Amino acid sequence: MRFGVRCDFPDFFEDIREIELAFFSVQDFLKLRIGDILKEVKKRDLEVVTIHAPNAKIHRVEEFKIIIEGCCILANRLGCNTIVLHPCFLKRGLTREDAVRILDEKITSILEDYGVTLCWETFINEHRLFRNPYEIYRFCARRDFYGMCYDFSHIPDDQDQIVRQIREFKDFILVYHVSNREKTGGATGNPLNHIPIFSEKGILDFHKILNVDLINPNSSLVLEYRKEFSRKLKEDLELLRRIFNQ
Repeated sequence: MRFGVRCDFPDFFEDIREIELAFFSVQDFLKLRIGDILKEVKKRDLEVVTIHAPNAKIHRVEEFKIIIEGCCILANRLGCNTIVLHPCFLKRGLTREDAVRILDEKITSILEDYGVTLCWETFINEHRLFRNPYEIYRFCARRDFYGMCYDFSHIPDDQDQIVRQIREFKDFILVYHVSNREKTGGATGNPLNHIPIFSEKGILDFHKILNVDLINPNSSLVLEYRKEFSRKLKEDLELLRRIFNQ
């Protein structure tokens, strides 16, 4: 089991070494050279537990391939074996069947060549390639080199439902994006997500969730907090280690 915090390149933390190396903009990623990324990571002596790919669009097939292969190269060079990716929105008449065919015919062989697993991040959204965790699970159960990234802030279910899901999908979840979400909206009227895991405002009880019966021991746990809570990351990262005796 590995532990880290989400870090958007090139905004590194001064006092945290273990990171999920994340890229947001496709265009910014394509402008970067792999060697320059590696240089920035290595001069800070960072440990990269997983790579978060930018939001690539599968209907741009050649660009999608370039991004996936670039992330695979980074993963190999930085000593991790997973890539996290958001299921893209289906556009330009692309059907789910078309998208899955592109993955099977164009992407799986790249993942196999590099020995990297592509982990689809969980969302509840009717317009994405995978609309919920169950669709990700069904896709991954039939294929090698694909897994799930379970994001606790993206699933609007209650504690019992989430526990059932992570137990059912345990063997396929290779990355967890760990954060809590508010019970009520507070001053803004809208409940915040990606708040600290043990916040008193949180709806989820992570004392019951974070245990070896529910969490895949071969996974990476990545804290992903809103910027206003970044001061809690180091403390909670140490808490995670202690919970799992690592």
